[in-house]
Amino acid sequence: MKRIFFLMLILILILSLLGCGGEKEPEQLSPPAEVEPALETPAPEAEPAVVGTILNPLTGEMVERTITLLAVMINNAPQARPQTGLAAADLVYEIEMEGNITRFVAFYHGDPPENVGPVRSARPYVMMLAKEWDAYFAHVGGSDDAFAKVKEWGIKDIDDVRGHPGFWLDSSRKRPHNTYLNLEKALSGKKESGNLSRWEFQEPTPILPDYEKISLSYDKSNRPSYHFHREEGLYLRYINDKPHQDRETGEQIKVRNVIIQYAVHQSLQNKHGHIDVRLTGEGKAEYFLGGKHFTGSWHKKDLNSPTVFLDEEGKAIQPVQGKTWIQVVRKGKEPILE
Repeated sequence: MKRIFFLMLILILILSLLGCGGEKEPEQLSPPAEVEPALETPAPEAEPAVVGTILNPLTGEMVERTITLLAVMINNAPQARPQTGLAAADLVYEIEMEGNITRFVAFYHGDPPENVGPVRSARPYVMMLAKEWDAYFAHVGGSDDAFAKVKEWGIKDIDDVRGHPGFWLDSSRKRPHNTYLNLEKALSGKKESGNLSRWEFQEPTPILPDYEKISLSYDKSNRPSYHFHREEGLYLRYINDKPHQDRETGEQIKVRNVIIQYAVHQSLQNKHGHIDVRLTGEGKAEYFLGGKHFTGSWHKKDLNSPTVFLDEEGKAIQPVQGKTWIQVVRKGKEPILE
């Protein structure tokens, strides 16, 4: 009996020792590793708009480079659209020819494009515009009267028919809508020229436009209009209700100022149906300058005088900095304003 008791006592002691040895000490937890905050990658900065250092007197804006002033006679027949380089012109006149078609006289001075066109033939009243700006005038031939005026008026002529450089043919278009002009080649070796100090510009300011849309009509195949874009403060040009775009860049023509110049148009009664547009004297003018609309008058004393645009009080207008398009129309052919 004692032996059994003794054995049980030994067993209890062994179990007690085993129980104590099985207890594990609590693990020492390492302090959490410090996680450094992730460095935020800064968003890429937008490329700053390139601002030139040269003032362009035709627009009142700064440009990177200028060329001697060049006026180019650009085709506006349906087969000539879209044109090349028209969106880059500083100043453009749209003016009627025979058969109710129109052409553009596009002036280039600041940040010019490489090529423009299609280039077409000249008329005397169009050459008068180049003359008053003292610009070189590029064209492809012209009427008999136009050829006669080149020497008489002292036009700084660049004519494909006379073999002047810079003209080239685009094989993708049919004659006579396929002649283009490389500006650099055309002006190579030409002296500086241009009556540029004409307008005093005002800075653009955000305003609600007096009219959202200006619609004109020269012919059923040529119905230009301008739609005011409030965010840009510019007039977007359309032709026959479609955006008027540049052939090379796809850019829609955008301008800051639209001027309507009312002038007498008369037939010359010749076999070609040529007309004359009287750009000397005076007449009514209508202005759309950066969204603001008002009327006034234009005045040009003679061939060598500049055209002066006045408001109703007889003060010279101040276009808003940017490109200007002048629509020369028949007297009484008022635009539709919306």
